Formats: sequence, C-alpha cells, structure tokens
Amino acid sequence: MRGLGGRRRTLPWIAGLFVVAFGAAAVALIPRGQQEAPGDSVVLARPLPGEVRADYLPDGTPVWVTGHVDGDASVISAFSSHVPYGLNKLIWWCNKADAFDDPAHGGKWDEYGVRLGGPAPIGLATYETAMVGGRVAIGGLREGQPFDTPFLGPGGTEREWCIGLDGGATWHTFDDWRTWDSPTAAVDAEPDEWILLEGHLAAVGGELRFCAAAGCADSARVLDVTMPSHPELELGPFPGERFIAHVRDGALADLTRAVPLPVP
Repeated sequence: MRGLGGRRRTLPWIAGLFVVAFGAAAVALIPRGQQEAPGDSVVLARPLPGEVRADYLPDGTPVWVTGHVDGDASVISAFSSHVPYGLNKLIWWCNKADAFDDPAHGGKWDEYGVRLGGPAPIGLATYETAMVGGRVAIGGLREGQPFDTPFLGPGGTEREWCIGLDGGATWHTFDDWRTWDSPTAAVDAEPDEWILLEGHLAAVGGELRFCAAAGCADSARVLDVTMPSHPELELGPFPGERFIAHVRDGALADLTRAVPLPVP
C-alpha cells in the first residue's frame, strides 16, 4: 500500500496501557491479523508508516489501523458516521485518495478520521491507543471529531477517489467468519459476538425484517432500523446480500451492510 502523501499530524501519546476487558465468550471470534493480547488487554499489530490495514477486535468489531508518517498509529472505527434510517455502513480505504470513503453515500475522512466532506455529520470514531513495542494497545472509543475540525492535505473534492470494487479500494472481507444463511437460526443461537449473515431487508407485514436469501419465510426482526418513506426498498440504503449484526432481545441489532456498494 502506498504512503500517505507526506501529511503529518502528531497525536498525543497515551500514558500507560489501556485495558479493555472482554468476557470469555467475546473472545471466541478472533479473525486473522490480530495478535494475541497479554492478559486481558486488547492489542493489534502495529502498522508500518504509511500502512492502512483492515482489522478486527476480539469480538469481531471491524476497525482500521493506520500508520502515520511520523511513526504514530491510529485505530479508527470502520463504521460510517452517516447512518441513514439507522442502518450502519462500513467504509473503505481509497488508496488513490489516501483517505476513507463511504462508497454508498459519499462521506469522506482523512487518515485520522477527520471529516473531509460528504453527508457525514462528524468524523469517524477513534480508539484511545498506546504504542507498546510492535503492538498497539487499545482503550476506549471516542466520538468522531466535530463537523468543522480542520484537516491536513487536499479536501474531499480535490482527491482522486475510487470508483467501483475494482477501483483501488481496500475493505473488510470477513473471509474467516462463519456465514449464517438463516436469520432465525442465528437469533436462536444467541451468539455474543458480531456475526455475518446472508440475506436481505424487506417489508413484511408492515415491519422491516431481515430475510434469508431463500425468502422471508425465514426472517428475523431488526432493531433500530426505520422503514423508508418510499415503498421501493431498493431505492433506499438497503441493497446488499451480506450484513454483520449482533443478536439482542430475540432480534438483530446494529445491522451493518458488510460489503461496500460501488458508486454508480
């Protein structure tokens, strides 16, 4: 992956090691790319300067690990801060632009998660970090920076952006994850970590449900996602066949489109 264009910003070093406690069930899913944490702390491999890596926390939470040219590193939430209808979306990294991009709705952020442009109201959420040798120790999640936070480098409209899945972007693939093709079975299993599902959203009996690819005879309730005002769901933010979610209260929560859609 190419370097980050010589842009520099110094983040404050966080003194000491931030400890994030996860229960035994939460560490059942540890996808590739993550180092084993000493004790109860959560650590990821430290990136090289200019490296931007899609990675995961122990419970499957997707994050971006970015290595800055000054030797510092950031761990950034992979969820867009623009959430229409309550449906989460994952961002990708555009190598040509040296920036993060929401390919569905055009939100754009720099390598630190600072907003560059688009409909996103704020920057990307970031984690407190401490550099521990060749690793990054992760602390609490901080809300994204305000709408008008200054950024370094060219603005969103002045960069060359990735178009389509073959346009030079990198995103989370979830290659090692079990795929649930039955939302009913997933909800009945009550897993503690993020899960990957195949299916689609549809209006069933006046409510929005997540249906299996084979049809809505196998479906589950969806929490916190509202019905769009227009009847054609394919015109809204709902297209897609793979989603990640939590199971909570007999339903799917935190539903997130897992594969980014290319800009038309």
